[in-house]
Amino acid sequence: MNSQGPRPRLLFGRFEFDVAAGELYRLGERVRLQEQPRQLLATLLERPGEIATREELRERLWKSDTFVDFEHGLNTAIKKVRQALGDSAEAPEFVETLARRGYRFIAPVAVVQTTPPAADGSVAATQEAALPAAPLPRPPLPRPHSFRWAAAFLVLAVAAGAWIVEREAGTATFTSETSGTGTPHLAILPLRVLDGSGSQDASYIGVGIADAITTRLANIPQIGLRPTTAVIPYKDAQSDPVRVATALGVQYLLLGTVQPAEHIYRISVQLVRADGVAVWGRSYDEPRGGLLEVQTHIAEQITQALRLELSPPERARLHVRYTQNPAAYDLYLRGRVLLVNYTEANMREALSYFEQALALDDHYALARAGLATGAAWFSVRYAYEADALKWGKKADEEARRALEQDPSLADARLAIASAAGTLYGAFNWKAVLTGSAAALALDPSLDLAHVVRMRAFYHLGLFDLAREEARLARALNPSPNVESARLEVVVQLFDGHYAAAARQATDLLQQTDAPVIRHYLGLARYYTGDVAGAQEMLASVKRGGQLDVRAQASLASIEAAAGLRDRARTRATAIARGSYMDHHVAYSLGATFAQLGQTDESIRWLERAVATGFPCYPWFERDPLLDPVRRDARFQSLIQAGRRMHGGLSSGG
Repeated sequence: MNSQGPRPRLLFGRFEFDVAAGELYRLGERVRLQEQPRQLLATLLERPGEIATREELRERLWKSDTFVDFEHGLNTAIKKVRQALGDSAEAPEFVETLARRGYRFIAPVAVVQTTPPAADGSVAATQEAALPAAPLPRPPLPRPHSFRWAAAFLVLAVAAGAWIVEREAGTATFTSETSGTGTPHLAILPLRVLDGSGSQDASYIGVGIADAITTRLANIPQIGLRPTTAVIPYKDAQSDPVRVATALGVQYLLLGTVQPAEHIYRISVQLVRADGVAVWGRSYDEPRGGLLEVQTHIAEQITQALRLELSPPERARLHVRYTQNPAAYDLYLRGRVLLVNYTEANMREALSYFEQALALDDHYALARAGLATGAAWFSVRYAYEADALKWGKKADEEARRALEQDPSLADARLAIASAAGTLYGAFNWKAVLTGSAAALALDPSLDLAHVVRMRAFYHLGLFDLAREEARLARALNPSPNVESARLEVVVQLFDGHYAAAARQATDLLQQTDAPVIRHYLGLARYYTGDVAGAQEMLASVKRGGQLDVRAQASLASIEAAAGLRDRARTRATAIARGSYMDHHVAYSLGATFAQLGQTDESIRWLERAVATGFPCYPWFERDPLLDPVRRDARFQSLIQAGRRMHGGLSSGG
């Protein structure tokens, strides 16, 4: 059996189960199970999320053993399965007991294709992974007795009215429900920090708690969520919920405060309608380690306030605990807040926080996905030459490890897609589009997935599709992040709207130090007739402390067009012999040699640009720098091939 080719295996958490061989593996190492526990586990894995009744298990696994004490045998087998998985009956991660009914496998399960185990028992690398048809979450963990409900509920006033929530037997009375006219749209605003000490808590904890609640609710398809990047601009606008709700296009806001004390956090939250009337609220007085529980409980209470009917897997997904380590969770929150603030320094610090969190908990899938996403962005926006490859590789490896730890984690799917769009990933736009679509299927609130798709479409020259992705991203996040804004600049540029691109790039320089923005501005200045300004701007662009090769290649093409032929030829030759090359550099070299009258060399570089990730044929047709080679038969063939490809992509082929 082990000599056969790739075969399906079931992946859950850190485990894989080879159905054909009936073998369990933990992180590649075989876990030995006796026959009855092995058969029991296989039976539960056949129908994850569904109840296997005690009667069904007896009929299937103990029918022939008429002299066996079935009850004792089943209890023993369940115990051994849990021992093998490191699970417990009190706080189950994999196998849930339903009293007097049976058992249910409740962890997310995905089907993967792998090569069979080698002779030494090790497992080969996964060859192809398939999305789980219906990701199944872990169950809720019992809440510690640290929750101390206030003797009376907080009464808060908001702009359009006031609300009072009554406490009775540990439950809240809700004063409204969804309108019944469609999916309720919700934004979780950063909690306002009531801290006059100037401590570090004030700089991140309010945003971090909001982001954690948003992450929980992202798994609920009945809610339309605004991502954290959308709400940060309104972190100080809680006093005007009507304006904020209108600006974000939502029917509900979650507002609140957090007051760090010596050993506790005092947290108060309220769910407010777009008209300013609150429909639910609660206050908490929690030890600092209790944040892991509070954000889960708040997310659950929001679904109740909105009168949402959740399936058991959806409800259980709210309670997934990615880490049991409060310090690791704290570091993750710090990293998440910095990641959405787009500067090189912030991104480096965010990556450091994610790495510190993983040093405390190596199985923290969310922190690993954050590290992968940040590494992919850093590879494209700030890294240079060998560093770009290093960061791209790190992004891919960390994303795949995160996906192994949780196959239903949308952030990990998106990180893999982002890594495919790096120098290390060979700018594989097909993989980018496939992976980002998979991420959106798991979490439709991921505005960054639309941004990733926008980047792929502009490289392919599909500007209308890129603009549609921008529209979808703005629908989720009316305050676009820097990455989506810079992509809008490049789409304007390559679609021939040079003056608009120059204006947008100038505005964007106030928000980010990404070298690519200065590069775009330099090009836009050239195409609007400011040749001297273009040369000055492009000559100043640096990446990683060195002159940016992409900008230098563009500068060479402009120098050639301006009659500075010897300077352009020297610059282009040095770049061609240098250590860094990507499709943008290749394209600019093609434009340089076109202006220098070296047609063969120009076509060769343009063909290389297409082959390595920049088949942006509408720009090839429009760019005046390519006018000298436009009549060449090889250039015409390149354009015709691009038109055929575009027709297939636009029609879904």
